[in-house]
Amino acid sequence: MRLTSPPLVTLSGVSRREGNKMGLLSILRKLKSTPDQEVRILLLGLDNGGKTTLLKQLASEDISHITPTQGFNIKSVQSQGFKLNVWDIGGQRKIRPYWRNYFENTDVLIYVIDSADRKRFEETGQELAELLDEEKLSGVPVLIFANKQDLLTAAPASEIAEGLNLHTIRDRMWQIQSCSALTGEGIQEGMNWVCKSVNSKKK
Repeated sequence: MRLTSPPLVTLSGVSRREGNKMGLLSILRKLKSTPDQEVRILLLGLDNGGKTTLLKQLASEDISHITPTQGFNIKSVQSQGFKLNVWDIGGQRKIRPYWRNYFENTDVLIYVIDSADRKRFEETGQELAELLDEEKLSGVPVLIFANKQDLLTAAPASEIAEGLNLHTIRDRMWQIQSCSALTGEGIQEGMNWVCKSVNSKKK
């Protein structure tokens, strides 16, 4: 029995398909050429709160070896059409006076709290209150990450919100989000809020 070879695809069929492909490519190229809106995010909080671990989680980097931040780290993360430039500034007491050098042009403030370190809640509350009083951060949306929720001793976000009197904030959008920088839980939800708050600020 003689096997017949499959019929050749007609040239016009090929060219039509190629044409469609080219059309799709040019659409994709156009989409790609639309630059992402850049957003400047300041990541602050006391030392050992988990800021750098959180930043590395955002950038999908290894989090097994993290040392205290002496100066600052900066990472750019793409999210929902935004290029998020995240500045992670060291939180040790001697570094905190330098935080104000980074306030200029901040679009969103992310403040990280170690939910399990109850002894420092008062200190972290004072630092946050001072930040919210800063003229250069006036009206800047603030996301509070109640971090280390993977620890059994962690206070729930609702308790932290009450302790920090967050419900009295009237001059800006704010949100508190439970998270664990170690497991990644809650981080994406927080970043979704960041993108939403930037969108509504634009309007």
